[in-house]
Amino acid sequence: MNEILEDSRLSLKVDAPTELIESQLNSYLDLLVKWNRKINLTSEKTPSEILHRHIFDSLQYARVISPTDHIMDIGSGAGFPGIPLKFVYPHLTLTLVESQRKRCSFLEAVVSNLVLQDTLVINERAENITPVPRVGVVIFRAVSDIMSCLELAVQFLEIGGKVVLKKGPGENMLADPPHGDFSLIEEVGVTGHNGKKSSLLVFEKCAF
Repeated sequence: MNEILEDSRLSLKVDAPTELIESQLNSYLDLLVKWNRKINLTSEKTPSEILHRHIFDSLQYARVISPTDHIMDIGSGAGFPGIPLKFVYPHLTLTLVESQRKRCSFLEAVVSNLVLQDTLVINERAENITPVPRVGVVIFRAVSDIMSCLELAVQFLEIGGKVVLKKGPGENMLADPPHGDFSLIEEVGVTGHNGKKSSLLVFEKCAF
């Protein structure tokens, strides 16, 4: 666990004691492995696989968010990337959006068992959420195309709000048409634990 937190590819600048982060990550992994036996949360089943594949990838997002942001994680699934980010940045306000009820039950168990403050789970498709909450940053991990993500996120953001998503190698961003309400302001190259390279794309809302 400490090896992950100190990995130079992540360049983490944590906002909580390392011992606390490690304890929370271990508790989270224990819950995930236990629930994975009952419902399909991840195809990876061992703590090591989940740590190296999902948690490592989730922590990459810390490079492009601030420790006190209000973040909405759309399509959160088993809590990636939102929950690991909450561990390293405990002052985040976090909204986890997941349409599948069973996965929401898992997320609610994590929030309750780990006593995560300022963390809300919404069991709904993003486009159907009412009333519409306002957040500072919308994040996506498993993305289909950029345009669809931006269209989903736009209603939750004021001018200056941001969308963060990840595109893998060989995925041509130019194949996605630009969204008139957003501009691309940052592209950060990241490397997965397995050496796979990808990019975090940060879009800023510039119009209503």
